[in-house]
Amino acid sequence: MSAEVIGRVKAGSGRSYEVKWDPASHEVYVAYAGWSSCGRASSAAEAMRKAEAFLYDK
Repeated sequence: MSAEVIGRVKAGSGRSYEVKWDPASHEVYVAYAGWSSCGRASSAAEAMRKAEAFLYDK
């Protein structure tokens, strides 16, 4: 199974970025400078929180 887009989050700058999460590997990716990995999450909700935290100061 591959990563699927689960939503969008806003960075501190106000720009919005897509978030992908792979339920098999639990990897989280953000469409920032390509698709940047920002860790692992056990659920889609956690993936969104991790992506938001990753983009906070971007």
